[in-house]
Amino acid sequence: MRIKILITVFCIFAIGSNVVLAQESGEVLSISLQDAISMAIESSEDLKIQGNQIKRRSSLKKEERAEVLPQISVAAQWANNFEYPAAAAVAGTRDYTLDAGVSVTQSLFTFGQISNTITAAQKALEASSFDYEGEKQKVIYDTKISFYSACLSIKTLEIAEKSLDNALENKKILKDRSSGGRASKYDNIKILSDVAARNPSVNNARADFVSSIEALKVAVGIESQRSLKLLSAMEESFPDFQRQELALTLYHNQPAIKSLSKSVEEKESLVRSKKAAFMPEISIFATWNHKGSSNDSYIGSDNLNDYGVAGLKVSIPIWLGGKNYEALSQARIDKNDAELQYQKGKEDYLLLLDQSLGEYNEYKKTLEANNKSISLAKEAFDYSQKLFGSGQISVSDLNDAELQLTSAKLNKELTLFNLNRILAIIERLTLLEESNE
Repeated sequence: MRIKILITVFCIFAIGSNVVLAQESGEVLSISLQDAISMAIESSEDLKIQGNQIKRRSSLKKEERAEVLPQISVAAQWANNFEYPAAAAVAGTRDYTLDAGVSVTQSLFTFGQISNTITAAQKALEASSFDYEGEKQKVIYDTKISFYSACLSIKTLEIAEKSLDNALENKKILKDRSSGGRASKYDNIKILSDVAARNPSVNNARADFVSSIEALKVAVGIESQRSLKLLSAMEESFPDFQRQELALTLYHNQPAIKSLSKSVEEKESLVRSKKAAFMPEISIFATWNHKGSSNDSYIGSDNLNDYGVAGLKVSIPIWLGGKNYEALSQARIDKNDAELQYQKGKEDYLLLLDQSLGEYNEYKKTLEANNKSISLAKEAFDYSQKLFGSGQISVSDLNDAELQLTSAKLNKELTLFNLNRILAIIERLTLLEESNE
């Protein structure tokens, strides 16, 4: 039996050690864009803070709703009347008194003061839920940008390394050409210079790649020691959008606009609540007390009697020094501010949508030009290598052709990044992805 226990303990420690070693060895974690988004949502501190705000708003609503329920309290008081005059008016006073009892109050009519406060708390809770959704969309957008930046850095590094390979290939062509005759010293120096000039570009591209991968690790919440492998790349096909449809989708789906709308409704309810403060408040109450007195510190049950009171209470605010009026004025100002913020929010988001849509359409045209440019530059470079091999063009001409091809490739990747970035903005504004799902 002891041997089995020892074997079990050993296996547990062995498994635990393997897990630790796997983490410390920095094993490769392969993720797609959707994986990155899910991990970022799970690890986002801002999203968790916003979730706590929803809980707080829910608690505030329950606090306001408590005003509708009966208010029950219990109190007990034992007192020592250690000094009092020996006068006929206080002849019944004893040295010790005890008063214990329960009281109940229940509001009947407040003319909307409580109900509108509860409604305002509900609207604030709904606004907080939309704020949470807005923060979630921000996390998704930031993760996409970080992921696309990593994809761009990978492509940039590949293009830089390919440019270096092309330069080395050009060097080989020159060497093959010179085998049939002497190549000029200038051509040899120039070709070596072209090769050397590409090494810094490769190093810079590699540094940008490392930096973007580290930023992505932070975004998705994984350790810096882990290695990342991206399973998906930037989108290369882009749909056409209709401005009017996007604008309607924006107004219907955008969480920030919905939150501002709920904020207006919240302030309207608070204005109604402040108006109701000028009206009477009607409530009922009841108290029951068990009290009595004695000259002994211990008051026996023979000295205690029951007292009960019940009644209807009407409280009418006649003059409070202008307090209610000022509270109403402040509530109206808050409502006006909320309406202005709502209107401004709609205008700002629509402007951002129009700007993004305009850029999106122009970059789609640029992508077509990029593809054509790459095709022509590739054809020109291949032909230049043939001409260079036969000595019909110079090293500079060949280098220019290769740089033009490399520049065309980089421009295309930058265009793809901008298209994906702008598409992410449009999706964040309109929540198109969730609508399609």
